[in-house]
Amino acid sequence: MSATIQEQMAIAMSRELRDNEVVLTGAASAVPLAASLLAQRSHAPGLTVLGAGVYINPQRLVPEFSAGWDCRPTAVGDLGDVFAITELGIDVMFYGGMQIDEFGCVNVHEVATPKGPLRGPGMANTMLGHTAKRTILFTSRHEPRTLVSAVDFASVIGHARRGRTRSELGLPNGGPAALFTPAVLMRPNAEGAFRPDLTFDDRPWQEVLAGTGWAIDEQRPPRFYPTEEELTLLRSSVDPDGLLRAQG
Repeated sequence: MSATIQEQMAIAMSRELRDNEVVLTGAASAVPLAASLLAQRSHAPGLTVLGAGVYINPQRLVPEFSAGWDCRPTAVGDLGDVFAITELGIDVMFYGGMQIDEFGCVNVHEVATPKGPLRGPGMANTMLGHTAKRTILFTSRHEPRTLVSAVDFASVIGHARRGRTRSELGLPNGGPAALFTPAVLMRPNAEGAFRPDLTFDDRPWQEVLAGTGWAIDEQRPPRFYPTEEELTLLRSSVDPDGLLRAQG
């Protein structure tokens, strides 16, 4: 049974989550939401999922996780709850970004383009990058304009920024534990720089090298394979409508 890239990313992400943790997904995060629901239905039944910060333990995967979708949560909070958990901290925060750099810094504010500045969502729970015990980064594109050597603006600090480490910057939490792209799963090395750990498909490695805005290993890492049990559970219980299959 073959899995799409989106399904592989969701299954691999689910393995990052642990029982009894509290995780928060963003407002347009179908893959992290699928990963969280899969973890709940498999190895982490005590996981608490805060979808978009306010939808507590949603029961249904939706295309783009935002207000108005019928995600069937067990409870709904409000923005006051979001700000409270931002201050208190949680276990895991998922972050996508307009730019993600070699050390896991994320830019959700603004990037320069030939037509002028392109603005992002800005301060959308960026403090959770510094109060959550760890973050998990993801992007739907493996290309050099997204995966850059250094972000234009560090909305969320990774393992280092401009030569200073997290500890030197006074950030006590663990920072980004993994970076998921449609091509690879990356993890930080001893210096905090992200390097490929697993691949999700058999695209030419030169294409992956060209799509990464920093130097990575010339040797292809091992291939990721979901188990048949994981894929069956994902399709039957989490994503019966095939949203992740439709995304390829």
